[in-house]
Amino acid sequence: MVKKLITGILIVVLLLAGCSGEEQTQGTSQEQDYVFEYNGITINLNSNAEPIIKELGEPMEYFEAESCAFQGLDKTYYYNGFELTTYPNGDDDYISSIYFRDDSVSTPEGIYIGSSAEDVLEAYGNEYTGGENTYIYTKGDTSLTFIVENGEVVSITYQALVEGLN
Repeated sequence: MVKKLITGILIVVLLLAGCSGEEQTQGTSQEQDYVFEYNGITINLNSNAEPIIKELGEPMEYFEAESCAFQGLDKTYYYNGFELTTYPNGDDDYISSIYFRDDSVSTPEGIYIGSSAEDVLEAYGNEYTGGENTYIYTKGDTSLTFIVENGEVVSITYQALVEGLN
């Protein structure tokens, strides 16, 4: 129940954050950003989504909605253990976020839903923003957010830092 509530809140926040009306820019510091790896595929945020989606294969589910921050459609692809969301930029779509749905996936540093807060601090350090139960790490044009309840990670989200999305 808590995971569904957190998922719903994050989706609403992402959609509302995109409605700021600011102009769009594409990030360029991918080599210094947080990346997600899945089945040998490295996924960089702010990168062209087409080759990644093709390599990931057919999603379990797919959702699209008119973007309120950009011209075109925001798209969400549901894979085993995570959701990948894109934003339109010209004729292409770019990866805007990755949200972990369960403990079957982990960050390259080994953090997954169910890891301890101590594991997060050991893997990523003490230089984070957020509140008492939220650890937000920023690197390049990306952020990596961990939400912790009762000392355990309950949510992990990679987010592209792009004007119009944040």
